[in-house]
Amino acid sequence: MVSKRQKDIVLSLMKAKEPVTSEWMAKELGVSDRTIRTEIKELQSQYTALGIMIESVRGKGYLLDIKDYEVFEKEFNPHANDAVDDHQSDFSEQENRVLYILKRFLLEKEPIKLEGLEEELFVSKPKLQNDLKIIREILESYNLRLVSRPHYGTQVEGDEYMKRLCFSNYILSRNSNLNIDSSSFQLLDEKLFEQIKETIIKKVNEYKIEISDIALENLATHISIGCKRIEEGFVIENLGHDLTGKYPFERIVANEIVKEVEGFTGLKFPKAEIDYIIVHLLGTKLIHKNTLNEFSKFDELSTIIHCMLERLRTELNWDFYDDSEFIQALTLHIRPAMNRLRYNMNIRNPLLDEIKRKYPSAFEGAAIASRCIDEYLGIEVGEHEIAYIALHIGVALERKKTRQKKAKRVIVVCASGVGSARLLFYRLQNEFKDELDIVATTNYYQLKEYDLSSIDFIISTIPIKVDIGVPIQVVNTFLGESDIEKIRNGLSPVKEYEEESYLDESRVFIHKDFVDKESVIRFMCQELYKQKLVSQNYINSVLERESVAPTSFGNLVAIPHPLTPETEETIWTVCTLKKPIEWADRHMVQFICLLNIRKVPNGDDLDRMYKRLLALLENSTKVQKILKSESAKEIIKILNES
Repeated sequence: MVSKRQKDIVLSLMKAKEPVTSEWMAKELGVSDRTIRTEIKELQSQYTALGIMIESVRGKGYLLDIKDYEVFEKEFNPHANDAVDDHQSDFSEQENRVLYILKRFLLEKEPIKLEGLEEELFVSKPKLQNDLKIIREILESYNLRLVSRPHYGTQVEGDEYMKRLCFSNYILSRNSNLNIDSSSFQLLDEKLFEQIKETIIKKVNEYKIEISDIALENLATHISIGCKRIEEGFVIENLGHDLTGKYPFERIVANEIVKEVEGFTGLKFPKAEIDYIIVHLLGTKLIHKNTLNEFSKFDELSTIIHCMLERLRTELNWDFYDDSEFIQALTLHIRPAMNRLRYNMNIRNPLLDEIKRKYPSAFEGAAIASRCIDEYLGIEVGEHEIAYIALHIGVALERKKTRQKKAKRVIVVCASGVGSARLLFYRLQNEFKDELDIVATTNYYQLKEYDLSSIDFIISTIPIKVDIGVPIQVVNTFLGESDIEKIRNGLSPVKEYEEESYLDESRVFIHKDFVDKESVIRFMCQELYKQKLVSQNYINSVLERESVAPTSFGNLVAIPHPLTPETEETIWTVCTLKKPIEWADRHMVQFICLLNIRKVPNGDDLDRMYKRLLALLENSTKVQKILKSESAKEIIKILNES
């Protein structure tokens, strides 16, 4: 069986286009060189069963070669949850032990003796105490606690509703589509799960309700958990939220689902359990098809959506007020998202890391927009929800780009007569379908008769020496490949930017010795304040943005930045560390680029900046060069290399 660390090593090699050293992987994973080399030897010995070859390249590192994609996908799927069958779990891995112990505490009726866990898992007392520390932190986020009584044992105390949420989020494994994994049906009754799902689908169709596949799966899961817990004698006695008289539509649907579930299980659902289902209905996209446009006008949603649109417009210059598709998608998403937040229903986004890496500016926009929900509810949204909002913003940005691509109006000038002029006309139409609007084809001497004020450029088979106030593209009558390339460049000219101005030697700090991210951020902000580039309050803005969602992206790189830009020009501040530090969620970081976009709002600045920084992030060779650099000049040179 492949361990979590071995998976991480293979995925690290998979991302790299060139050989990767054991030293680099050790830094990224926060272990020693020797551990990496030992794990790689183990992987090399199992290469046939894993569908991979790991080649050692002398003096350069290790290179991954995938021999059998089907076997590889099965063993190393990055989205597969590691909470698998306990009998197969590798308890030398802390993560596996933590999930196993957490599951035992959440499911067992009687207190558990810790001595028994030590023997069962073959771990020492100090190791188990470390595991319990992590378990306590997980439970605390659900307002649950571990209580130990001498000679009796240890158990979880707290709200049954919260125990179920914790069970769903941590113990049930899901695949990349957020569907329940087959391994989880050791804990839930698969036949019952399918029956419940069919019941929900029947009611959804009966009431003409819109519900997404993920929401359907989630609701069926929570009702299945409810059945398991009621059967074992654990019922929700008090939901902590009074739903009396609220949500009449959801109550009708919940009651009808419960009636059918009681019919085929023989269980009795008390009132608080029905309220529990109502809460989950509120956390889905459960909306009458004909009321979608109506409810946004009357409830809190219109306030939130307006606030989001306004923030995106003023802070990033992204105007989505006329994009009805975006507003509708956001409306569908935000209402259940707010209910999830109100009732502490944490949601996982399996694509979180991919969204952060591939759509960083959309993620940034979502972080800005999500503050509207933060301020309205007084609840932190969290990066998993932000990533879902980012997907909607990403789609809207793509739509915006498409709409902005207006066809260029051109006149074709041809000296060879009508036949060749028509040939050129059809060739241009064929090559540049929606990009060119050919207003006319004409001879050079008739050109002066045309009004050129609305013409973007002229395509001519002869040089035009006179300045006619419109750009001219000279081509061959039979339009060769180089002519097509010239016209294409004319349609989307590459802008040149003064990239060097982003960096200055006074803002490059090398091999610093910090132990945590707050110390690094404080140091970098203080340096900018000394240079009179930012205000004294700047540090708070950067730390506040960091608390919304960590800015570490992997490959030992973090890109912190303030919540709101405050400099006149776009500037970077760069810092390398002697040793990697843990930034967030076990992401190790050794290269920090503090990013500051200029105050004048321009979403394109943000997009361009992220594209440059993320191109660097994908290039581990370049990051290694930066980390080894001994001078600010050298770092600036590496960063400015195209």
